[in-house]
Amino acid sequence: MLRRAFLLTPLVFALPARAHHGWGSYDAANPVTITGRIKSVHFANPHVHVDLETTGKTWECTLAPPFRMTNREATESFVKVGQQATLMGYVNRTNPNEMRAEWIEIDGKRVQLR
Repeated sequence: MLRRAFLLTPLVFALPARAHHGWGSYDAANPVTITGRIKSVHFANPHVHVDLETTGKTWECTLAPPFRMTNREATESFVKVGQQATLMGYVNRTNPNEMRAEWIEIDGKRVQLR
């Protein structure tokens, strides 16, 4: 019984790690900067997500984890629906509507996310 539990332990720890993605699927060689209106915000772990509506396109933007956002004063009251925002980041190689943001700027305040 103990041996079976020992053999299953790596699987238990691997599942959460597998659920968290790596950044290799984003095109870090070609940064983009987008400006638009925040359509929705999901301020939760593992990363804050923002849908940003630009001219003719809605971007799905992955920001930093909530604790990092809060530590850098990018709280839920800073990133709100309806605000104009500019983000710089990298487009997902397989989903051209998704980006990983390196920074966000709202009302002249720029916050580094990485």
